Amino acid sequence: MKNKSSKNDLTVDEILRFRKLESAFLSRCRHFGYNEIRTSTIEPLYIFTALGPLSDAKLRRMYSFIDWDGWSGEKVALRPDSTTCVARFYGDHLYAENARQKLCYVENHFEWADSWDELSERWQCGIENIGSIRPESDIEVIYMAYNILREIGLGDIYMYLSYPAFVKEIITALDLDEKEKNDLIAAIRNSHSERVREILSKAEDGDKLEAILSLRGKSANYLKNLKDTLKGSKYERVRSVFKNFVSVCELLDRLECPYMIDFSLLGDLEYYTGIQFQILSTPTRKSRKDILCAGGRYDNLTGDMLKLLFEEKPDDSKPDTVPAVGFALYARNIIRHRTIIDNVAASRDRLQNIAICISNITKHNVKTGQLLSDKLSCLGFVARITFSPVEQEKYESFGLVIEVDHERFTDGYQILYSQKIGKPLLMNLFGEFNDR
Repeated sequence: MKNKSSKNDLTVDEILRFRKLESAFLSRCRHFGYNEIRTSTIEPLYIFTALGPLSDAKLRRMYSFIDWDGWSGEKVALRPDSTTCVARFYGDHLYAENARQKLCYVENHFEWADSWDELSERWQCGIENIGSIRPESDIEVIYMAYNILREIGLGDIYMYLSYPAFVKEIITALDLDEKEKNDLIAAIRNSHSERVREILSKAEDGDKLEAILSLRGKSANYLKNLKDTLKGSKYERVRSVFKNFVSVCELLDRLECPYMIDFSLLGDLEYYTGIQFQILSTPTRKSRKDILCAGGRYDNLTGDMLKLLFEEKPDDSKPDTVPAVGFALYARNIIRHRTIIDNVAASRDRLQNIAICISNITKHNVKTGQLLSDKLSCLGFVARITFSPVEQEKYESFGLVIEVDHERFTDGYQILYSQKIGKPLLMNLFGEFNDR
């Protein structure tokens, strides 16, 4: 039988790229005041079904089962999406303390795959900015996502902005029955352009929406011009939801953060109420593998989750809506990107490989070796401890070979071999190691 290795595995090189992404992500989260959390891998099924946060297609791909031997005996699911889980976490642990929360996570998700060679487990780095309705919070989230991808060395990335609520409000204003409206949303989401044209041909103002879906803009001025085409009382709600989108784009223009406006971008998550964005590795999306990041505003999900969680004990103080916006970086898609591979390889070549040999194994010597390793690693070197001596003929494969032994060496260590870095620099950086 042919050996079918798991596509969910992360190799040694992939882990190095993952850590580079994770490090940049957590660094930006610290800069902007996000606190890291970890939600449960197994969640109650009802939090995904009762609130309708996921599309029908995504719901069908969940791993769900009855928790026969668990405490509940109810249906549960492996986490298919973190935003819903964070909303549940927020209600359970944080809302009573402070309604305003900025949270981040590094988690895996599970989704049924069509074949053995596709992924069923995916890793994401994500943030949720909960409690603010201001455009600045949208900008913060979008900028962080874009900046992280730039930080790790991705050169050619393409950001697309959309506003599903705007498109859905236009569809609501069209003279179509409910089934046709739902079919139209599904056709737009699945990029079935012929079906979109077919349905819109039945509506009086169908040509307006068709034109909007096909247009692409690169600035806030594009949106301002577009708004003027939607006149009349039936588009009053459309114009009201449009204002925030213009504000966000104006701020992005000031940040010189390039983007493309594409109203045909709806995604497969139902909870988005405001701006939605995707960052791709290609100019046009051909498959899910092209998505590096996806996110947007969802102002109903968290409030609905609070109502669900506190159903047995109604609390009039709980708001109908809790504004929130967030993103998720698609780790697997990012680390397979050619630029990341090249940058990590080049980085590893530049780093000096340092061996720290503990020749006399004692607690004090090992502690000194660990201190050296930590300090050198902070400086960007790859410094590894070994309890075995490095053979002299292998010295040239290292930038530096250090032997640690407080009983034999006055300073606690000596340099056996060095290509560029010497003992004077180490002493200047770390001082003496004889203090016990």
